[in-house]
Amino acid sequence: MRLSIASLFGLLAVLLAPPVFAGPGDKEANQGMNAARGGFCKRAIPLLESAESQRHRPSSAVPLADCYVKQGDLLKASDIYHKVASEKKAPGYNARDVAAITSAKKKAAQLDVRIPTLVVTPAEPYEGLVVEIDGEVISEPSAPHRFDPGEVLVIVVRAEGHEETSQKVTLKEKQRREIKLRLKPKPGGKKPPEKPVAEKPPEKKPPEKPVAKKPPEKKPPEKKPPEKKPPEKKPPKKPVAKKPPEKKPPKKPVAKKPPEKKPPRAAEKPAEDTPRVATGPDERPKPAVEMPEPTPPSPRRQRDVWLGAGFQGFFIPQLMFGLLGEGGRDVLVPGGDISLSTRLGRRFDLVFSVAYARFWMDETPFKPKGHPDTDYEIVESDLQALQAGVRLVWNIPLDRDELFAFRVGAGLGVGWTFMGDLYRTQAYPGDAVPGDPGSFVPGDPYRYVKCRGPNNPVGSFRYCNQLDYDADHYPGYVEPSWFTRPKGRPQGLRPLVYPWLVLPEIGLALRPWDRVAFDLRVGASVTGLLGGLGVRFAL
Repeated sequence: MRLSIASLFGLLAVLLAPPVFAGPGDKEANQGMNAARGGFCKRAIPLLESAESQRHRPSSAVPLADCYVKQGDLLKASDIYHKVASEKKAPGYNARDVAAITSAKKKAAQLDVRIPTLVVTPAEPYEGLVVEIDGEVISEPSAPHRFDPGEVLVIVVRAEGHEETSQKVTLKEKQRREIKLRLKPKPGGKKPPEKPVAEKPPEKKPPEKPVAKKPPEKKPPEKKPPEKKPPEKKPPKKPVAKKPPEKKPPKKPVAKKPPEKKPPRAAEKPAEDTPRVATGPDERPKPAVEMPEPTPPSPRRQRDVWLGAGFQGFFIPQLMFGLLGEGGRDVLVPGGDISLSTRLGRRFDLVFSVAYARFWMDETPFKPKGHPDTDYEIVESDLQALQAGVRLVWNIPLDRDELFAFRVGAGLGVGWTFMGDLYRTQAYPGDAVPGDPGSFVPGDPYRYVKCRGPNNPVGSFRYCNQLDYDADHYPGYVEPSWFTRPKGRPQGLRPLVYPWLVLPEIGLALRPWDRVAFDLRVGASVTGLLGGLGVRFAL
């Protein structure tokens, strides 16, 4: 009996030892890590820096580096990652420290790619070259140096016999920039030795001989222009002399005017009209007789009844969850629809449709607004629904043939979740250590895990309990529908029959053929943002 009592006291001593004999900086480290998990880096950084100054632990150093990354201090974060990655398991390191060392290696490699580098290369060798960046002398400017992105770097360059220059540079993430230096010499510092380059022209003397031979070869083609082609233009003067005699025939048509009135010989009129105009061989009056007959465009035939089908889906943004509580995620609801539309008047369509939607949602943390952190639950859904509705659409043609049309409308209907369930399970912080109640503190809800039962795992009694409306929300629990009231509890949250409304709905219709049309539409609905792409066939 004494041995069992002694062993019991020993077990209690082991369980109580961590809080009683906590090392220096452990309190600040725990507070800083919890703040970092929740995304409060401004609060976490001073706590973690204080903890690291008192005692270094990989489990607190890595969250500190993570916060540095979020604030843009990539160099500080990289130094910490590389330092932790090079460590080996030391006495006193726990499982968190070992996991931090492993993750630091991967994070260091990913961060090094993001850090920009700068290389300063002189265009030519300068004596006494000195390169300063933000007041610090760079020993090897031609080697890549790393800097934080977004900072304004002031580069100052000096060399003997040359003027001092300065330049401002801002680097972006993953940028690899090289700056070539070209300094201006001070007055009096000329460079005559570079003029021997002028000796190269005399080497081009041999090619001057063929140049002299080429001009005589070009002389014969120069004699071609003297060809006297202009005098050949004299023949057109002869038809000018022939024009007066051509005026004699008009005397004959004067006598033939009476026969022109004969209606049966209407075909002979154009031949007799040509000499009157005195146009000679040109027969330009004929087009005046051949009048083009206007052909009015025939409007496209109106189709009154259409049968369509296509894809229809909803996008539920996380913002919708924020109206009711905290947590949630973006959800895509795919589906399809079949529609029958009829024309009302000339511009309006009345559309009746039946649609299918799959409301599938992966494990998502959620709690009602104003509730404590201990009320977080993991929510899942595999609901499937059928929807029936009616829409009124106004068609606005964008061209004469109604190839394109702009469509504006609205719709309403009702949905029925005929298959699937909604699951809710109590959750606790995933970073908590089983058996250590002090580690069950609020953190990132998207890292919470499902409770296995009341106070399971040990120490989770504040999160996994039987004290509230969610007392039995453990693995396997299925949420009842809106019309089901469990004994002594409010009605369930699973939607069974629900209304839906689309207002407004806008779209574009393409009608490449008389009996075929394609529709693209988007709209805002109670369920989320609506999108659809379909095809219609005229009946």
